[in-house]
Amino acid sequence: MPPENATIAQDHVPLFVDVDGTLTRADISLESFVRIARSGVVACVTLLLWLVTGRAVAKTMAARRDRIDPARLPYRHEVLDLIEAAQADGRAVILASASHWRHIRAIATHLGLSEPVIATHGRANLKGRAKLAAIRDRIGPDTAFDYVGDSRADNCLWCEARRSWSVGHIPPQSTVERLGNPPVGFSRSVVKAMRPHQWAKNALVILPAFTSGQFVKPMVLLTAVAAALLMSLIASSIYLLNDLLDMDSDRAHATKWARPLAHGDLSIPAALGISLMLGSVGLIGGWLLGGPALTLWLLAYMAITTAYSLRLKEVMVGDALVLAALYTIRLWIGGIVIGVTLSFWLLLFSVFLFLSLAYLKRYIEMRDAVDPDRLLKGRGYVGGDLDVVMMSGVSAGMVAILVLALFAHDPETAVHYGNPDLLWLLCLPLIYWMNRMWMMARRGEVEGDPVAFAIKDRRSLLIGLIMACIFVVALFSSPVAV
Repeated sequence: MPPENATIAQDHVPLFVDVDGTLTRADISLESFVRIARSGVVACVTLLLWLVTGRAVAKTMAARRDRIDPARLPYRHEVLDLIEAAQADGRAVILASASHWRHIRAIATHLGLSEPVIATHGRANLKGRAKLAAIRDRIGPDTAFDYVGDSRADNCLWCEARRSWSVGHIPPQSTVERLGNPPVGFSRSVVKAMRPHQWAKNALVILPAFTSGQFVKPMVLLTAVAAALLMSLIASSIYLLNDLLDMDSDRAHATKWARPLAHGDLSIPAALGISLMLGSVGLIGGWLLGGPALTLWLLAYMAITTAYSLRLKEVMVGDALVLAALYTIRLWIGGIVIGVTLSFWLLLFSVFLFLSLAYLKRYIEMRDAVDPDRLLKGRGYVGGDLDVVMMSGVSAGMVAILVLALFAHDPETAVHYGNPDLLWLLCLPLIYWMNRMWMMARRGEVEGDPVAFAIKDRRSLLIGLIMACIFVVALFSSPVAV
């Protein structure tokens, strides 16, 4: 049963505070639905049946199954300051929300608010005028009150409030005061959530055009670049889905808490819509560019990345293997789109190189974990695995360099390169770069995704340029006579 109504002393005007989008940037009910839906197909069907019955019923059933952690929610400091000032004046502060009362009471308890909350219960969804009616039932029809909200649904409450604030929507020609800074621009949040800096990984799609020597043909190079762009759109589609499923673990991370979904700058419905649009554009473009073969591999990439977001990233070691496979699929797609067969050595080199980088990414996450002694939230590792992950990553990197050396020594390689002996030189800068990355990560100097770090690191870019020059000279030059 919801908490009973209480009569509020009218010595001071009470302050009513909306929760979803106001006190916190999060939509508590929608996030609860996401956590339930990700647990399996049966849970998804059950959730749909609840929603068909009604939003209030769905919120009630979800609140019974899903518990929130109020300490991890992205609170707005300006609203917390307003609450603190009201309490200092001896005023009653009441949370009034369309989310379920169980969740709102947990937040009120966390913030030390003693007044009973006003929130959805049973079949009563307290939003807009329903919330206003509940407030009037609590304090009486003629009692003054203050209110802070964020959306158009709050217009009726702002109109009746003695003093009103908004952290989001401001009605035209109103007395509603802006609280805090204006909301972050929608387009800016979308671009950030798409992670365009990660698109550099899709340059792997272009690599087969270089290793085959066909990059000198403008149409081949243009086709490879177009495929890389399509892969980037699909990758961004999955990034949005991954961030949606990872909101709780991202909020517990030292740096990922600032991602648009975790921070509440991008809504869940908007993220789902944009993800669907980007994925559709990528697949349609793949069909137009490379026909059924390319589309099939793009679908396979989407399926694997979705499975990774839903389950595979929680599998110890398996998560790193999947990440390495996804990098290698990029190379495979690059070969398909220009019609070349990839070398066995190139595929093997790719697997071990990117397995090392996958372990490096996980190492950085474990290193930055808020509580390293606990099972990393959303991952299959504990803090004690840190050294094992590092050893596995360094070993995989050394194996990749060995494969590169064997590739340079392979007699079949000489057929495709003008001066294949120069390929040996590729091992030296790669050894330097691999060891440098791991040592910097150990020192805490590499943050986030190592690939994203590398494309911003001048020394990494210089090493990449050196290796590219060695490769081009080996491809087109002739052996020097002795």
